[in-house]
Amino acid sequence: MRKGIVFIFCLIIASILLTACGTVKQESILDKVMREGVVKIGSGNNTPPMNYIDENGNWTGFDLELSAAIAERLGVKLERVVVDNKTRISYLANGTVDMVVSNLSHTRSRDEQIDYVEPPYLWTGKIAYAKKGKFKNLTDLAGKRIAVDQGSNAYIAIQQEIEKVNGAKPEIQTFQSSAECFLALKQDKVDAFTQDSVIIAGVAGKEGVEYEAIGGIYSPGLYGIGVPPNDSKWRDKISFILQDLMRDGTYDKIYDKWFGPDGKFPLQPSAKPVLPKESFGENNLYVWPD
Repeated sequence: MRKGIVFIFCLIIASILLTACGTVKQESILDKVMREGVVKIGSGNNTPPMNYIDENGNWTGFDLELSAAIAERLGVKLERVVVDNKTRISYLANGTVDMVVSNLSHTRSRDEQIDYVEPPYLWTGKIAYAKKGKFKNLTDLAGKRIAVDQGSNAYIAIQQEIEKVNGAKPEIQTFQSSAECFLALKQDKVDAFTQDSVIIAGVAGKEGVEYEAIGGIYSPGLYGIGVPPNDSKWRDKISFILQDLMRDGTYDKIYDKWFGPDGKFPLQPSAKPVLPKESFGENNLYVWPD
């Protein structure tokens, strides 16, 4: 009888201890980063103008400069980690990186796996790209060969866009990078290449004069900074830093260097997010110019 009572008592104690351990608050990434003095930021290296290796072998791009400014505001050392379209989300989930700044579109499916910093840092929209005069509308691509970067949400978006009007599916061919997609287009291995307009502009470069967008922008979206889920302390800290960079002109300098009227890859003004003068969260979160 006594053994039975002792056994039950031990079970109760063990249950209490397990419950207590389960309620111990997990350390925020912010605390870890500040304690270690290092922030690990994931970025791609093959998607100009967002992130790429230039002719001098330097890892550069808009994402790289923006992430460097964030690390500087944190006051810690920046450790860069190479990610691609297939590893961006998994690296956040398994703790390989503390954030991802890598032309990451904010989608509902991704939002179920990770969190996003607010506000987004760039507006973009997808285009289908082909040789001039070959096609007039997206519906003309039904049954045609279309190149898509592996891991890009353009894989689904282009099919949905064509099917909802035409009802016929295109033939999707995936490649390791946007550069490979464009090469396949130039070599006539595919009929079109689809990706975000800013990325296609960077990949095509001067050769873009021989190609054109088919039917304009489809599937507009926003690039955002991805962070691991369920860590509001870390998410809010990076959000506030990004907002401060937008307010004090730091973001503008980086943006103008890459996408301004005299930048390396000029974009339409509506690509740039603008915060209102009043405090973030008091009235509007952010606005996009007309």
